[in-house]
Amino acid sequence: MLRTRLCEILGIDVPIILAAMGTATSAEFAASASNEGALGSIGSLLRPFTAVQRDIDAVRELTNRNFAINHTPPTLDADAFRHTLAARPPIISFALGDPGELVRKAHDVGSKVMIQVTTVAQAIEAAERGADVIIAQGGEAGGYAGFVSTMALIPQVVDAVSPIPVVAAGGIFDGRGIAAAFMLGAVGVNMGTRFLASKEAPIGDAWKAAIVEAHSEDAVKIELLNDIQPLPGTAGYGTVSRSIRTPFIDQWATRREAARQEREHLLRNIQEKSQAGRRHEVFVTSGQTCGGIKEILSVAEIIRKLTAEAEIALTSAAKMMSG
Repeated sequence: MLRTRLCEILGIDVPIILAAMGTATSAEFAASASNEGALGSIGSLLRPFTAVQRDIDAVRELTNRNFAINHTPPTLDADAFRHTLAARPPIISFALGDPGELVRKAHDVGSKVMIQVTTVAQAIEAAERGADVIIAQGGEAGGYAGFVSTMALIPQVVDAVSPIPVVAAGGIFDGRGIAAAFMLGAVGVNMGTRFLASKEAPIGDAWKAAIVEAHSEDAVKIELLNDIQPLPGTAGYGTVSRSIRTPFIDQWATRREAARQEREHLLRNIQEKSQAGRRHEVFVTSGQTCGGIKEILSVAEIIRKLTAEAEIALTSAAKMMSG
């Protein structure tokens, strides 16, 4: 069994976290990961309070294992956070901005706290806030991320915040990536794109198909989105989202000033297409790992495959070093 210190801290069986991914989230999705011994996460970013409330209330009916509820300080929904505190989840996570006093409030209800960062300076700040676990996210990641690569970021963060455990995120899609994260000093991984290409992921089939069919170079940073919807990208940690290229992105990426002038119209267009199940026509959130993902599997199959591959990779590395 693939176990690290993270398993003891978070009360899980395998050191794998299903990332909280904005609107690509649900209680059912989180529970499918938690029930396999990983840590499922429920996201709140840009979601209505009623949807977040429903997931928080439903998840304990779907799993008796630990899970996390994620909040983003730059876009914090006060009602959703109050409901989270009332639910006293095992873990509360934060991303995209300094949570400040929110960490103390989470600890006061007995929750462990994870904070996702994109730079060493942010990691040090997270440690000072009292984070129990720090997720260091490299720029290869999908969704809102920074610019420093995972390979460069993880060991620097590990050195800066020791002995606080560090989880690696960005650029990991198989067991070899998990083994590599361990070699960099991480005690676990936080994965998004690999799980988006799963049967349980609450996104459209066209989005899943786009991930499987894409090459890594198709997943590009879209400054355009910060022009149209400045929060959370331009606030907090100053992140930029990554998406597989679409005709919408190609049309507007080089016309950013025009996009800023048409902000309300374009944002309404994005929202309407998302609500109609056609989000893949505008943004297809994905990390650069899309190039290595070739099939849509169940969450259980993904977790079992990841752990088996990681164990093989670690054993092979040990044999290689022993000659």
